[in-house]
Amino acid sequence: MGVVKQSVGKLRALRPGQIRREAQRTFRLVLIAADEAEREALAQVLIPAGSGSAERGRALNALAVSGERPPAAESAEVTVCTPRAAASGQLGPGAYPAHVIVDVAAPEAGLRALLRAHPELRLALARTFPPLRDLLARDLIRAVAARNAAVAAISALPEVIPTPLSLLLALGEMGSDTVVITGNQIGLAFELAALRGEVVGWRAQAGPVLSIVAGGLGWRTLAREVVGLIPAGVGLAAKTAIAYSGTMAVGTALWRRPQPRARMPKLQVARSSTPSRELASRRQTA
Repeated sequence: MGVVKQSVGKLRALRPGQIRREAQRTFRLVLIAADEAEREALAQVLIPAGSGSAERGRALNALAVSGERPPAAESAEVTVCTPRAAASGQLGPGAYPAHVIVDVAAPEAGLRALLRAHPELRLALARTFPPLRDLLARDLIRAVAARNAAVAAISALPEVIPTPLSLLLALGEMGSDTVVITGNQIGLAFELAALRGEVVGWRAQAGPVLSIVAGGLGWRTLAREVVGLIPAGVGLAAKTAIAYSGTMAVGTALWRRPQPRARMPKLQVARSSTPSRELASRRQTA
């Protein structure tokens, strides 16, 4: 009964609605470059040529160029500039205090810095701009794997450090580490679904959630078997490694699972069109 209560409590703590709202937060990303060609290159870093029409439209709606302001007070503003623009003084004193520099020739470091600079917007940013998704997905998977490894290590301590409290700790550990680890993996499933642009919710992710719960039982059985066969100190390391590698496997499978592709509309943007031209066209027709 204790395990059941823990499971119910952990599931109630998971809030897919909150993850959905974070992924759908509105913001305006301002591009600042030394010239039009560099601005175009910066825009293409964020919106690659192979992006689908729907995700391209969503990304363009969030883009702006220097001088444009957010259309609504609740829209957070994010500033991305090139090294040349930053060196030329285009940012102005205090005009864009939280700007992030992205080098179009080697953008990965700048894109990672963008996610670190706006943790409250990281899901929304990665959902909107395709190149950020894989970076954030890998970070989320590794973070949850490390968290679950810590949970497994703490739960195995009574087997390694015998004390008068070991029995009580062991009784409390029975099933509790699996509940926490499984709950963390389910939360990860919701976050990865949000990054993929899927509907986030218990019903929408019923398949992944059921596979995580079933897999959690298998990982726990494996951990107990391994820990029972080797000395206590090594057993702790093995249990920790199983929790980490198991979560990495779950997260990687969730992220790489096939996603249904929507049919492309007949009317598409011309191949010669670029993000800057599309932004200019939208401003003229607005």
